[in-house]
Amino acid sequence: MPAPPDQANTQTRHDSLRLRGFDYASRRVYFVTVVACERRPAFGDQRVARSTFDCLFELRQKLGFNLYCYCLMPDRLHLLVGPGDCGKSLAEICGAFKSLSTRAYWQWHEGKLWQRQFFDHIIRNEKEFFETLEYIKQNPVRKQLARTPAEWPYTGTPDEWQ
Repeated sequence: MPAPPDQANTQTRHDSLRLRGFDYASRRVYFVTVVACERRPAFGDQRVARSTFDCLFELRQKLGFNLYCYCLMPDRLHLLVGPGDCGKSLAEICGAFKSLSTRAYWQWHEGKLWQRQFFDHIIRNEKEFFETLEYIKQNPVRKQLARTPAEWPYTGTPDEWQ
């Protein structure tokens, strides 16, 4: 049975990682991590990495959510994202992205691309926003995949993607 309209975006599953009663469609910014199924390095395949970004940017264009920063690691994706005025909850945005990118993944591979859930952290203020932005950009450096964030081809902002 569907939730009443005033509770539609605040319901959570009993095993959910989401905060009970929090409106994930509100104008907030979130640090989101989506992990590849079984932590496989699925994005070591450049075709999968590129198509994953194509799906992310296509969905951003279609839905109109805010995307501030991204970093695709070999086995996960980090995003700094907000629903903005799109009217979709964070779960709806992530679900649509995972579905779209999985279908693209099937061009070259079989099975699941993503783990069932995603992890999020609500950004509480401007200082935390910029700290998280820097954390995301430095991820490939910390993991010794690149010497600088600029060397990693899958980190940046939407305007930097070609």
